[in-house]
Amino acid sequence: MTTAAAHDRTAETEWEPLDALVDVLCQVEVSLGRGVVRAVTAGVVRQRARQRRLAAELAEAPDVLRTGKPPAVIMVGKLLLALKQAGAEQLAAPVCGGCGREPRVLTFARRTWGCSACVSSPPPRPPCTGCGEQREVRGRDRDGRPFCRACFVEDDVTALLADAVAGIDPGMTAEAVRGALERVHQLPAGRRQIAAAVVERPELLTGEGASAPIPGVLRFLEELRAAGATSVVVPPCPSCGRANPLGPPLGAVRVCGNCAGKARTSMCSGCGRQKPICHRDENGDPFCQSCWARDPRKLEVCAECGNRRRVYGRTAGDPVCLQCRPRPERVCGICGRTGRGTISRATGKPLCDLCKGHWIVCSRCGDGGIVRGGTLKEPLCARCVNPDPDFWKRCGICNATWQLTTAPCTRCSLDARLRKVFAGDDGTIAPEFDRLRERLVQVDRPIYAITWLRKTNVQSTITALVREHPQVSHAALDAMPQSKTLDHFRSMLVSVGALEFRDEGLVRLEREVKKTLDGYAPGEHPRALRGFILWHLMRRLRGRLKDKPASTQQILNVRAHLVGADGLLRWLEGRGKSLSGCTQADVDSYLNTKPAHPKKCSAFVRWAVRRRYAPAGIKAPAIRWTGPAGPHDQDERWAVARRLLNDESIATADRVAGLLVLLYAQTASSIHRLTTDRVTRDDDRILLHLGDQPIQLPPPLDRFMLDLVASRGTDTLIRHEGDWLFPGRSVGRPIHESQLLRRLRRTGVKSRQGRSTALFALAQQLPAGQLAKMLGVHVGVAVTWQRASGGDWMTYAAAVAARSATQAHPGPDNTPRS
Repeated sequence: MTTAAAHDRTAETEWEPLDALVDVLCQVEVSLGRGVVRAVTAGVVRQRARQRRLAAELAEAPDVLRTGKPPAVIMVGKLLLALKQAGAEQLAAPVCGGCGREPRVLTFARRTWGCSACVSSPPPRPPCTGCGEQREVRGRDRDGRPFCRACFVEDDVTALLADAVAGIDPGMTAEAVRGALERVHQLPAGRRQIAAAVVERPELLTGEGASAPIPGVLRFLEELRAAGATSVVVPPCPSCGRANPLGPPLGAVRVCGNCAGKARTSMCSGCGRQKPICHRDENGDPFCQSCWARDPRKLEVCAECGNRRRVYGRTAGDPVCLQCRPRPERVCGICGRTGRGTISRATGKPLCDLCKGHWIVCSRCGDGGIVRGGTLKEPLCARCVNPDPDFWKRCGICNATWQLTTAPCTRCSLDARLRKVFAGDDGTIAPEFDRLRERLVQVDRPIYAITWLRKTNVQSTITALVREHPQVSHAALDAMPQSKTLDHFRSMLVSVGALEFRDEGLVRLEREVKKTLDGYAPGEHPRALRGFILWHLMRRLRGRLKDKPASTQQILNVRAHLVGADGLLRWLEGRGKSLSGCTQADVDSYLNTKPAHPKKCSAFVRWAVRRRYAPAGIKAPAIRWTGPAGPHDQDERWAVARRLLNDESIATADRVAGLLVLLYAQTASSIHRLTTDRVTRDDDRILLHLGDQPIQLPPPLDRFMLDLVASRGTDTLIRHEGDWLFPGRSVGRPIHESQLLRRLRRTGVKSRQGRSTALFALAQQLPAGQLAKMLGVHVGVAVTWQRASGGDWMTYAAAVAARSATQAHPGPDNTPRS
C-alpha cells in the first residue's frame, strides 16, 4: 500500500470496529434487535483492537456462531455465552471442544473452551526411553530424551566441561569453571544443557559463540572471562561487528538487538518508512508503533471533553482521554497550587503537572536539575532532597544524573538530538557544528535547548544548512534565505568561535544599497547614488567606527539618506528628467510633496551640487538643531529618579539605565553599547567613563552599577562571556535600542524628555567643554545647550585666570587677595 493510499484510508475517522462486529453477529442472530446485540457486545468486548480482530476472525470463520465449537479465540466463547443469556435463539451455545456437551461452567484454555475435565486435563506423558512406560519424567539426558525416576541416571557432564575449558585455557581450574556455571543458571537441568552444548562444540569457547544453541552459553562465556579466562572469546555481533550483547538467533547465528531490529523492519503503510512492524490492521497492512498510535481508527470520542482522542482508560464503560482521566486534585507540595498531579516518590508529597519536570537551580548546592523538593523560592535538587545514592537511579548514558529511572537525562537527550540534527548525509559532523554542539550541551537549562530544537523553523534552517553547505562559512549562510532564525544561528556560531566576527548591521546595509543600485538602469543616477552612499556616507562612517561595530542609530542614519536620495532620483525619472538637468523648481516641487526623510534628501542635493552631478546654484534647505523644543519638568524627573533609587522591585539593569538617562543625560543608543570596561574602581570610588573625563557615581548608584557588572544576565541560549553591560537576546550582542526603550517606558522613564531635562539642568551648572568631556557629547552640542539654558560660562576661563593671578601676588599682609 502506498503512503497516499494509507493517508486516504486513515482519513476515514468514522469507521467503527464495533459496527463491523455487530454486522457479523446480526447475519446469524435475527431474533434479538441490533441495539441489544450492540449493547451486549460492547459490554463483553470493550477494546477497539479486540473488536477489530474479532470481527475479522468471525468474518472468515462464521461456523463457530452456529456450532459453538472451538477452536476460536476465548472472547468468542464469552460473547456467545453472554448473547445466549440475553435471549439469542439462532446463535449456538458454546459446547465443550472435547466431549461436545454443553457445560454449566466454561473453562477456557488457549483457543479452546469446554468442561474442566476435558480442558484442564494434563497432557499425556511421554514414554520413558529406558523402560518404555508412560510415567512421570524425572529428567532428560543431553539429547533431550525423557527418563522416569527408576531409569534416570545422573549424567555428570560438568566434569567433561572442566576438561573442555582446560583444553582451551589451561589456567582455569575445575572449581572456577563449576562456580561460573553455577552463577549462570540456578537449576541443575539448565547447567547440564549449557555444559552439554559446550562439550559437544568446544569451538564455542574460541569465537563461535554466536552459533550457540541456547543463550546460557553466552552468559557462561562472560562469566569465564570475569573469572580470569584469557583464551575464552566473547563473540561480537556477526552482523555489525560491535561488542553488543547477542539476542535471539537470526538464521543460524545470534545477532545484537539493533541488527535483529533492522532485519525485522518493513515498509510501514502509514509513514512509508522502513521501520520495525508492531501491528497489522484487518487487511494485513503493516504499521510501525508511532503510526499505529496515531491511527484515527483507534480514536474515540472522550466522554469528558467531547474531543476525538486516543483512549487512555474507561470510566463506567465510557472512554476518556489522557487529559481527562480521573485524578484527584491535591495541593502541590512545591508550588502550593491545587491541581491534578501525582505523588512524588522522592518526598511522598503531591506533585502537580506544572512542577513535574520543572528545571531549577538548587537553592542549597547551586546545581541545575529537575525540581525534586522544597518550594518555588527555595527549590531542591535530587541530591539535596535525599543524599542516599542507593535511593536514586542513574542516567543510562552518563551515569551521573540522579533521577528516578535509568532513562537518558535531559542533557544526554539534548546531546543525542544535536548529533542527529548536525550529522550530514555521511553521518559525520562538521567541526564548526561539533563545537556548537559541545557548547549547547553545557547550557544551564538543557530543556530550553530541546524546546528550541523542536521549533519547525529551527529544524528546517539547520537541515538545509547541513545538507546544502557542508563547509560552514559566512558566504554559505549568505546564500541561504535570510531570516531571524538564520541570524540567531549565525550569532551562535560566532560566539563559539566557529565563524569570525563581522558587523552584521553594515553587511545588511551594504546588501540594501546593492539592491537599490541594481534597480537602476546604467546611467548617471546610479553613479551619483553610488558616489553619495558608498564614497561619501559609508567611507565617513567606517572612518568614525575604526573597526568597531556600527550603532543602530548610525545604520538608520545611512539608510535614511539612501531612502531620501533614492526617492528624489525616482521622482525625477518618473518625470523624464535627469539629475544633471533638474532645476530649483524641480527640487522645490519634490520637497513640497512631503517625501520621506526630507532632511536627508536635501543633504544629497547639496552633495550633488558640490560634486557637479547637479547644476550649480540649486539650493536645498538645511535644517539645523537650535536647542530643545519640548517641555522640561524637573519635578517629574526627580520623582522618577527617586523611585528608581528606592524601589527594589525594579530590575537592577532597568534602574541603572533609567538613572543614566535622568542624571547624566544619556541616550538609549549610547547606553545599550556601554561595556564593562567603562566601569572602574579607584579605591572606594566607582568611576564611569562616558566621555574623556570619568564621573564618580554617587551612592546608591555605585552599588547598583557593581551589582549589574557582577550579575548581568542574558536570555541567550548559550552563555557568552562578553563585555556588554546590557547584553541582549542575540548571542554576543548588546540589547537592542528599541528593547531598551520599551523597558525604560515600563519603569516610567521618558527617554527623550528625561534626557533633555537633565541636559538642560547640567548645562546651567557646568561649562560646555567640561560637559562635553564628562557626558561624551560633541562640544558644539554642549555649547548649544548652554546657550539654550541661559548659563553664562563665556567668561569662565578669564575668571579662572584672574583668580589664579590674584592668588599668586599676595597683599601687603602676605595673605592672598580675595
